Amino acid sequence: MLRMTVESITACTTYPEFEIVIVDDGSTDGSCDVYRAGTAGDRTRVVDGGGGGIPRARNLGEEHASGAYVVFLDAHCRVSANWLDLFAEALRRRDTAIVGPTFTRLEQAEPKGCGMTWLNHKLEKTWFVPLPTDKPYEVPITPGGCQAFRRDTFRAIGRFDEGFTKFGFQDVEICLRAWLLGYRVMVNPAVEIAHHFRTERNYQVDDSGILYNFLRLIHTHFDPARVRRCLRAIGPYPNLERELDRLYASDVFKLRAEMATARVRDDRWFFRHFVPEETGHALPALALASG
Repeated sequence: MLRMTVESITACTTYPEFEIVIVDDGSTDGSCDVYRAGTAGDRTRVVDGGGGGIPRARNLGEEHASGAYVVFLDAHCRVSANWLDLFAEALRRRDTAIVGPTFTRLEQAEPKGCGMTWLNHKLEKTWFVPLPTDKPYEVPITPGGCQAFRRDTFRAIGRFDEGFTKFGFQDVEICLRAWLLGYRVMVNPAVEIAHHFRTERNYQVDDSGILYNFLRLIHTHFDPARVRRCLRAIGPYPNLERELDRLYASDVFKLRAEMATARVRDDRWFFRHFVPEETGHALPALALASG
């Protein structure tokens, strides 16, 4: 998968200057060996993440990059022609923080998903089908399998939150944060990323860690009434009290205060614009896809 991804990038990229930074976040399968040895060309190099998880790995990759733009891409994807040029074009507007692609499954070209939104206060997500255009447009969330940023904007909005555990919500949280700080989140549907969506994992994912990330997101960005509504929505949940205690001992209240000072929009604005449970109808500009 990693070799397929790297070869796809080198074959499909016409952007004049690009580099590939592979973050080896504690892998044990030898997939990075050829790139670590430097035999795959001078555009590609490996940095060690040490198994810290997705937010830290992505931030580490950005620290070792040198370009004006940074694209975070999962290591099991096939990209489309001119993808970096199309991302760079969409990021020319300074109020655009993040641009995502149209996603397909690696194994088949249909269905397509282009951006997401939350359905409800459980923060359950649903895909949008692409609009019939090849021009960029706004979406609430573009998932983390492929997210493009201006590098200075990525740093201005605070990068990925390393207070999150290894997996879960880090990609949607940075989209929410961008909106609340006054930026826009976009998709360029002309970029298509064929992504391998796993049906099962060959590694352990801590469900308590995902719960912790859910709690960190809502306590960072939502008002107290909405926090309570989210907690009611998930209902009785194993280890909820333990993860709340863990959260309250973290820096979340400091982070919450900083966001309250810096943001120009609030969670009420986001839900009223983007979440069907609160808007009361499907968004007029976007068609919801199932899944």
